[in-house]
Amino acid sequence: MSDMKDKLRALASQDGLMMGAEWRQKLQRLERQRAEGRFEIDKIVPGEVLGGTGSGFYLVREDFPLDTRHGAVTLGAALEAAPEHIALSACDDELEAFEPGSALFIDAETTGLAGGTGTVAFLIGVGYFVGDAFRLEQCFMRDFDDEEPMLEYLNSLFQGRDAVVSYNGKSFDLPLLRTRFIQNRIPFRLDSAMHFDLVHAARRFWRRRLQDCTLGNVERAILGLKRHGDVPSSEIPQMYFDYLRTRDARPLAGVFYHHKTDILSLVALAAWLARCLSVPDGEGFEHSQDKLCLVRVHFMRKEYEAVVRHGQRLLEAEAESEVRRECLEFLGFAHKRLHGWQEMEDTWALLLQESPMNLVARLELAKHHEHRTRNLIEAERICAEVVQFLETRAALGRAEPGDAALDMFASRLARIRQKLAKGRGDA
Repeated sequence: MSDMKDKLRALASQDGLMMGAEWRQKLQRLERQRAEGRFEIDKIVPGEVLGGTGSGFYLVREDFPLDTRHGAVTLGAALEAAPEHIALSACDDELEAFEPGSALFIDAETTGLAGGTGTVAFLIGVGYFVGDAFRLEQCFMRDFDDEEPMLEYLNSLFQGRDAVVSYNGKSFDLPLLRTRFIQNRIPFRLDSAMHFDLVHAARRFWRRRLQDCTLGNVERAILGLKRHGDVPSSEIPQMYFDYLRTRDARPLAGVFYHHKTDILSLVALAAWLARCLSVPDGEGFEHSQDKLCLVRVHFMRKEYEAVVRHGQRLLEAEAESEVRRECLEFLGFAHKRLHGWQEMEDTWALLLQESPMNLVARLELAKHHEHRTRNLIEAERICAEVVQFLETRAALGRAEPGDAALDMFASRLARIRQKLAKGRGDA
């Protein structure tokens, strides 16, 4: 028994260890401080109440000099983004009129991810360039009564703006904001604005290499940005509900930091992407997979001469077989669209040299020799080899699920042989 008492005394003597009575006193003190408002939002995050305590909302405003670095770039670098490069990354010709100096960079933290009329944006951030700074305004609802004055303020801020930048805002943020404005009988002025949604641009250029194109992952991999004091996005709605219940805003400091970093990252990513696209011949991208994505973007936009230019340079420097295979496929189809028949044939032949049973190259060469060069014997040889390969693969049980290639090549082979037989009969 004495040994147990000695152990308890030793534990009690340790720094920071409190007994039951001390715990109760601490909890009572915390409850008293909450009741006195010592942990309200204005005591945790510096800002101001706009519109009065009874009919207002909480605004946090911060100006960042243009030379403020956010990861690999400065915020002011976004002002150098050329509209044609923004339009190229977005695959949207409307954005050729995009002016970063007058755009709004928008992000919202909400009470849930489901959307719909029951979801509320309790923290709406709007960033824009003003003078020699980038201004970030974070509008916060201390309670649901703050929503209408907050939206009225944003309505005045949106007036005259013709461009919006977001990250997945087309699918989530803007539709949700539109719903909240309509429910509060306030016009939503951003319906006619140009929208540069960076999530789609990020996926076009970096999904092949990164797989995960969430904003946090793109920040780390592309901008080299590391967050400190951040909170997970999935926990933010519950943190807001906890604040409504307890009026303890201390955990919300991390939410405001998370939200601010999201918006600054929109500015930095727009600048970085435009800078990469401004370098001739795709040399602004360091990774071969990103350069291949650039080739693909030009192909999607039917800019076939650019596909040929960028694709040839990529082939000259790239040795990785999978990147070369996809690049050669884009080149082959680009030459086809440009009616460069000899270049197309040479490209497919090179692809077969590197990947002998590439079905895309074999099909295109079979079409080419059947319909264009009229070399039916070569077309027959190509199709016969493919049919034999696919039949062998099927016999070994290695056929791909839903593989229709065998039937397609077999039908083409039968037609070519009919043409050859007819030709011999006519002769």
